[in-house]
Amino acid sequence: MTATHEAPATPLTEKVVEAACPQDCPDTCAMLVTVDGAGTATSVVGDPDHPYTDGGLCVKVDNYLDRVHDPGRVLFPMRRTGPKGSGRFERITWDEAVTEIATRFTTPTSTAPRRSCRSTTWAPRAS
Repeated sequence: MTATHEAPATPLTEKVVEAACPQDCPDTCAMLVTVDGAGTATSVVGDPDHPYTDGGLCVKVDNYLDRVHDPGRVLFPMRRTGPKGSGRFERITWDEAVTEIATRFTTPTSTAPRRSCRSTTWAPRAS
């Protein structure tokens, strides 16, 4: 690592911290994130020492800072109030969101929509 990576942050300086990519893929790419004195990420680059990516980032992470700092980013739980695709939502509390999700997970299957499901075994039968 270079001295930049190891420099302690002061309120007026920035530092580079090592991080793992937050995307849900099996590569778990290493990233170097530059953080300013206020704790805000200002740059994200691939770690050149990572053996798989060799310093590159995939297209899912190339615009990561744009998404993180986007003023339209969802920061709180929301409940849809209109038809799908209408863009109408209302803000709800975290407790309401957890309760609503837990209720959906525990809904009995007898009240859920029926779907066809057939189990198929592709292994040959024993003679």
